[in-house]
Amino acid sequence: MPHYSAFPPPDQWPVLAPPDCPTCQRTADVAWIGPATLANGAEVNVWRCRACPADWTIPVTHWPVTGGPDCPSCLTEVTCWAALAPDTPGDLWTCEHGHEFILTAEGLIILPEDAA
Repeated sequence: MPHYSAFPPPDQWPVLAPPDCPTCQRTADVAWIGPATLANGAEVNVWRCRACPADWTIPVTHWPVTGGPDCPSCLTEVTCWAALAPDTPGDLWTCEHGHEFILTAEGLIILPEDAA
């Protein structure tokens, strides 16, 4: 009997919350379907929104990421990916001192006070 999990393995998804649905922006109705391999060989995790319903993939990443961005507040190199940013297209990062910031796909850093 397979073991069911609501999230990918912790080394691939280190947060206890699912991503927001890219279509309807809901989190509560999102479920992890499982791993998959795309035609180009890329490993992904498949997610489904039960509210709209939409399916999407997120590339498999093994955490902690050693090449993450330096913290813009204290310049520490010890940062950790936290989640997909809910209101801004990008990734939420935290540093070992508790600072949070968003890194967009374009490489721009957005601080919490700038996101509001």
